[in-house]
Amino acid sequence: MPSRLGARSSLVSLLPCALMTLAAYAPYAANALQISSGTSSQCINVPWHGSPVEGTPVRLKACDPWQNQQWVVSGGHITGVGGLCLGVQGGQPHDGAAVIYVSCGRTPSQNWRLVEGQIIGIGDKCLAPRGGNLADGTPLIITTCNNALTQTWAAH
Repeated sequence: MPSRLGARSSLVSLLPCALMTLAAYAPYAANALQISSGTSSQCINVPWHGSPVEGTPVRLKACDPWQNQQWVVSGGHITGVGGLCLGVQGGQPHDGAAVIYVSCGRTPSQNWRLVEGQIIGIGDKCLAPRGGNLADGTPLIITTCNNALTQTWAAH
């Protein structure tokens, strides 16, 4: 028969894991928001494994309460958990350029404007899921703005 102390020790050893899990659900900043694509339930997501990884491609994922879907829009930047920003890979306004997670700086490829539901970046290109695909895991890119529903975003 297991002792009560053993059961109590097991519960105490689980406490740090439970606290880490709860912390992951809390917004990392008081003014953090989720940003979803069009009328879908797919949110901007950065894969998160406990710390930010420079150059990680940003993607769509079903909206959930985790911190890796919490974003702060301020000063022309879109900043996420770990304090990194959305940026355009290669820093050029080419259709299809990947949107990645990078250290925040003053480069034009990290500047974003929210205009009538669109998120517009370098070269006046719109943030969109690659190929207009709203499936889980679809990478985000910049592309020529064309008022497609997949180029509209909602903050909540």
